Amino acid sequence: MAPLTMAVLLQPLLLAIALHELVLRRVEVDHLVLHGIAIYTAGFWILVQCIGFSDAFCLSVGFWSSLSIWTLLYRALWHPLKRFPGPFGAKLTKWWTTKKTWTTQWHMHRVHQAMHEKYGDYVRTGPREISIYDPAAIAPILGLSSKSPKGPFYDIMEDTLHMTRNQTFHKQRRRVWDNAMKSSLSHYAPRIEEFTDQFVTRLRNANGEPVQLLKCCSHYSYDVMSDLAFGKPMGFIKGEQSDVAESILKTLSDGLDAMGLIYHIPWFMNAISVLTSVAGPLKAWRDWSVLNMNERLALKSTRSDLVEHLIQNTPQTPEGKELLYGESRLIISAGSETTATALTFILVQLATHPSVMRSVRKEYRESKATYSCQRALPLLDAVVHESLRLWPSLFFLGQRVTPPEGVRIGSTFIPGNTIVQIQPFVINRDPRNFLDPDEFIPERWTTRPDLVINKDAFIPFSTGPYDCVGKRLAYMEMRSVIARIVDEFDIHLPDGFIQEDYWKKVKDHITAAAPPSQEMMFLKVVE
Repeated sequence: MAPLTMAVLLQPLLLAIALHELVLRRVEVDHLVLHGIAIYTAGFWILVQCIGFSDAFCLSVGFWSSLSIWTLLYRALWHPLKRFPGPFGAKLTKWWTTKKTWTTQWHMHRVHQAMHEKYGDYVRTGPREISIYDPAAIAPILGLSSKSPKGPFYDIMEDTLHMTRNQTFHKQRRRVWDNAMKSSLSHYAPRIEEFTDQFVTRLRNANGEPVQLLKCCSHYSYDVMSDLAFGKPMGFIKGEQSDVAESILKTLSDGLDAMGLIYHIPWFMNAISVLTSVAGPLKAWRDWSVLNMNERLALKSTRSDLVEHLIQNTPQTPEGKELLYGESRLIISAGSETTATALTFILVQLATHPSVMRSVRKEYRESKATYSCQRALPLLDAVVHESLRLWPSLFFLGQRVTPPEGVRIGSTFIPGNTIVQIQPFVINRDPRNFLDPDEFIPERWTTRPDLVINKDAFIPFSTGPYDCVGKRLAYMEMRSVIARIVDEFDIHLPDGFIQEDYWKKVKDHITAAAPPSQEMMFLKVVE
């Protein structure tokens, strides 16, 4: 019986090693977690029927223990990335990043800045992940000629322009979006100004009382994007939003902390997204977007807006409708939080740099006769650029996966099938790219070009084939809001406001998050 018992006990070890070497090392399984759980559950049940629960449980423990130990040994000792420096825990598991996010209170951007200073330009931040702080990597990783497709994070939701890894589909759909943006934004500019009128009226009606800066900016951006997605706003700026719209905004806002924790673990996000699509707040969000898009599809619109172009260039099939449903959610979720955060940070910068605010006001007033939110105003755009450089709406650009043959960047070779991420927050504060990198100096984009050493390092909207399709719209919104506010108001922050403390409290979720406890501002009407 002894040899037979030993052979049985060895089977879980051998099976675990075979699974790791033949499958887990060679196949990306992040999107197959629920499939794996189902297969394991079925196998365990069959084993219980054959040998009983106790023996099946012991074999199961042996299998998972063996797989875990072998995986950790491989990642620590034999992995192709073993020569790259980085925290030891990060080399073993991405749960290290989740724990670090929690213990630093969602300040991983600062952790990455410290890792760059300690380990250099290429740091191993996961079992098969490298974080890159070298600006020379931007073109080969993100550029038009890059051979690095999107990473497993983009498997977590339905296929849309943004959340797809299918390069052929993306190229075809991107052409539709680019044409839609090109033909519709000029017609949409007056609509943006209408929302800005409502926004300024709301601020004016505060009569000098403090207003919640981030909340106001969020209401503005959600109204603009819902109007863009469905042909009607949510009604937040005017205070006419429905209870459903209020709950949708609360769901999206309240979920950001959780998203910031699990963003770094795509396989977990993938499993959670499948489960939450069946019930819960995210299902309500999906149902609401479907209802509104169906109403938009039934509307015989003559508006030349973005969604009209998307509808006209999408097959009227069940698959086509699902694509439109997903892209309506994309328009709102991707375009609202990012713009609201950017607006909030710009207004804080102006409040803490009153001389810059007065200069922007002077520039706007002198150009009122020809002003359009579609056209740049040099100093206004410089303020926007400088704020985005210091505090981009996305601290981490999307994952890419190196091609099988790997990528060489200068003297550094990154093996194939490695997840890579470029960190704008760190790159933008690197003195190799910008002099006085931690200082807010809008003139570096106008009269002080000597302060910009490497302009190509400035990529707040990413770059290449996957850059932000809505960046022109975002600039239109920011120009419109900032110009109109500084034209009418002096911006003041509360007594006791400490600028350094405010910026230290900015969190990184999937998007940057302004400190909600210090979001009040006072507006004084100016002549």
